[in-house]
Amino acid sequence: MLTMTDLINRKISLAGKMSQGDIVKYILQEDMASPQKERMRAGARYYAGEHDSLQKRYDQGFVEENEQDNGVEKQVRRSFCNPNRSNHHNIDPFHRVLVDQKVAYMVGRPPTVSVAGAQEDETLGKYEKMIGAAVNEQFHETLQDWVCGASNKGFEALHIYYDAQGELQYCIVPAEEIIPIYDSQFQKELVGLIRYYTVTVVRNGQRYLRRKVEWWTKQDVTYYVEREQDVFLPDPDFLQNPAPHWWDVQLLNGMEKARKPHGWGRIPFILLQNNRDMTTDLQPIKGLIDAYDMISSEGVNTLLDLVDLYWVIQGYGGETAAAIARKLQINKAVSISDSEGSVTAQQVELSLQGRIDYLRMLRRDIYHFGMGLGTDFEDETFGSAPSGVALQFRYAGLSYKADNMAVRLKRAIKEFFWFLTDDYNRRNGTNFESGRIRVSLNYSRIANDAETVEMIMQSRGLVSDKTLLIHHPYVEDVNEELKTRELEQETGQDGEPV
Repeated sequence: MLTMTDLINRKISLAGKMSQGDIVKYILQEDMASPQKERMRAGARYYAGEHDSLQKRYDQGFVEENEQDNGVEKQVRRSFCNPNRSNHHNIDPFHRVLVDQKVAYMVGRPPTVSVAGAQEDETLGKYEKMIGAAVNEQFHETLQDWVCGASNKGFEALHIYYDAQGELQYCIVPAEEIIPIYDSQFQKELVGLIRYYTVTVVRNGQRYLRRKVEWWTKQDVTYYVEREQDVFLPDPDFLQNPAPHWWDVQLLNGMEKARKPHGWGRIPFILLQNNRDMTTDLQPIKGLIDAYDMISSEGVNTLLDLVDLYWVIQGYGGETAAAIARKLQINKAVSISDSEGSVTAQQVELSLQGRIDYLRMLRRDIYHFGMGLGTDFEDETFGSAPSGVALQFRYAGLSYKADNMAVRLKRAIKEFFWFLTDDYNRRNGTNFESGRIRVSLNYSRIANDAETVEMIMQSRGLVSDKTLLIHHPYVEDVNEELKTRELEQETGQDGEPV
């Protein structure tokens, strides 16, 4: 099976026979129609509560009828609408709950970022402080959005760039706008990336939707714009096209004296993959969620339309059902002219247990295959077994799912700090190496605090104080705690390590 990278490389190889605009057009057409992008859109929709079951009409049905066609009888299926039938939709946001669980578990607390050798080397200690200062609220918020997006879409992209003031910035770029290009042989190294997005263009008072395209390489970026539908040309808004990743501008008395083009030597986008196959968290449970939504909605509509009591009347004619119901309401009786007639009240019995049992099974399967916290929050024994082993067992599924992303998240965070370090080195004439950076994720979980603190105290002297602080239940930000402890020691205040 051909991958998107294979298709892109084939288009590039035909560059002599096709215009660059045609290459861009075909790549975008294939990407927008790809199964991967459809799964991305589904993950984002379900996280927003826009489930497929919203399109189902519970007041509509189908009937099979026989018809004669040139003397031949055939069966025809027709739809019909019952205006007296309710059309209520229940949306059960299991996907959002599971994704939010994962985000809060993995990055609800900021990660701990350290530099190997910083405790022994004063210069490395300054480097660690600079790195630690970057783990601020903005970084923490971006990290949560990054993990959430990757869970919904299979991967999410973080873009590194310089703003108009020449300051290093970063932001999330939706994966729906991204086409990664990997090396042809091993499909590991990111050698190019295409980003495309839609803008509104006004011409002669008319508004049109047009796409802008950025084709990034390791050294530069080429900009395209859609002039007419599916007609892509180099973007005239950029005087130099292809353009460098950024310009190093030299000023003299506030005026630009010179500018020098620069490239990172790598693609300034960091892709966080959800797992090895870049599947979304929705894929294993989408069918189960759809079934739960439809059964739950059908049950609600049945209850809304339920008639608690109905009358069976025989031997009474001449009036409509509404008139008979009115006489029963007022007189509590009706007169039957036929000696064989009768009036019988029938109570409607609604069987709920079978539906409830099936919904409970679906709910259990959603949490099981979605690898959520335990099987369900409704388990009455959830809070009755506070031992550490029992609590760890509850988190088993969520821990496995988080571990599938954890190694990729750590690598992505280290790559982010490569850009930060490169920028710092150029500005300050230093030569720090980002390969020394170590990242530890601080998982958030319910635990027995007394047991945890006791194990920490017993581990003193066996592992470093930083490792103990990572697991201490009272420490939310390990980097900030280390700064506070260092300040206390400088001011002469004595404190225990943990």
